[in-house]
Amino acid sequence: MNRIDELTIDKVRDAAGIVDVVSDFVQLRRSGKEYEGLCPFHGDKNLGSFKVSPAKNIVTCFSCQESWDPVGFVMKAEGLTFPDAIRWLAKKYGIFIDEEQNRFKPKPSKPKKELPIPPDLPPRLWSIDMVTKRLNTDSDLFVSWVYSLGWRLEQRQRIENVLHNFLVGHSAIICKRGEHTERHDFTIFWQIDEQMQVHNGHLMKYHANGHRVKEKEQYPQTWIHSRMKYSDFSKTGIRQFNEYTERASFCLFGLHQLSIPGSENATINIVESEKTAILASIAWGNPRKHLWMACCGIGNLTNRNDMLRPLIKMGRRIVLYPDRDGVEKWKAVVKQIGYQHLDINTDFVEKYWLECDGEKADVADVMLRMIQHPETVGRKPTPKMPEHIKQLMNENPLVQVLIDKLDLVAE
Repeated sequence: MNRIDELTIDKVRDAAGIVDVVSDFVQLRRSGKEYEGLCPFHGDKNLGSFKVSPAKNIVTCFSCQESWDPVGFVMKAEGLTFPDAIRWLAKKYGIFIDEEQNRFKPKPSKPKKELPIPPDLPPRLWSIDMVTKRLNTDSDLFVSWVYSLGWRLEQRQRIENVLHNFLVGHSAIICKRGEHTERHDFTIFWQIDEQMQVHNGHLMKYHANGHRVKEKEQYPQTWIHSRMKYSDFSKTGIRQFNEYTERASFCLFGLHQLSIPGSENATINIVESEKTAILASIAWGNPRKHLWMACCGIGNLTNRNDMLRPLIKMGRRIVLYPDRDGVEKWKAVVKQIGYQHLDINTDFVEKYWLECDGEKADVADVMLRMIQHPETVGRKPTPKMPEHIKQLMNENPLVQVLIDKLDLVAE
């Protein structure tokens, strides 16, 4: 079994919510800001000693005198090692692990009554009707934020067409936790392939300022295949979900744009997030020359997965635009795949990056600055000042005057 890289482990930890995980093993009910249930690790008969805290993302049993985060709880409940618990959670949240083997699956919330599924059953594909019924984005915070940006006139005229091309959707999902019911509004980024087959839907929750909701207890992101049991979808859909839970299918976000007339020779630009792909399509949209797509996570692009396969079979030119923390990983992927029309471009996080963007700025952050402040495009990055020069400047203001007068730069 191959070693799981740290980036994937961090992604699993970020995705795993303690309430969601514990609910697969224990019936919970809300108690103020926390949840409570009966501890599965001893003969617990009274509520009160087993507390689940969404804010801290831990569960504590005061009788056992132990606390667990989502990974630790799965290790305890299933008797797994740490790597196997990570694999278990990755399956649950639809996170790809770059391994040749992946043997573990999350425990279903309810026992299956149907007969076992034949091993050759194809991956689950959803009906296009599921997409078209959820295209009303009038109340969607992400869509409203996109319209609110400081676009130039020609860019603003592209917004509606770009959102339509990507089939961005919206859904209000009802989550039941014991006796408590919660409503969560999600933006849906559908994954539809070049044959218009719906593989999955990435649901993400946004603030009005365009930032993703990150509080785990508020379900910041999820997938259609892993949240059907909480949703407002049809009973038939829920039944199909129970049958196909382990056969979720994924493809590039925006892959279906290959059917846009005139895009046959367009370069395929791939970024990490759906948000980035949409911003780029609006800012530099010309489907005859460029199509923007997203792999929905740096770790989802590897030399062994199927995301690039349809494009490579077509002989399409592909350019990868990684975020700063994925540059080296994607360079390695390009080298391992060895496809002659596959390149990598780091201009957004290197050439176009400015100090005002921040050290942790990703491609979307740089794009947003270029969109909101076009006067900064083409400005040379501010060189980092050596520490000894900074100290001289602090001690004597005349040093700064001399630097400005002589137009000196740090090297």
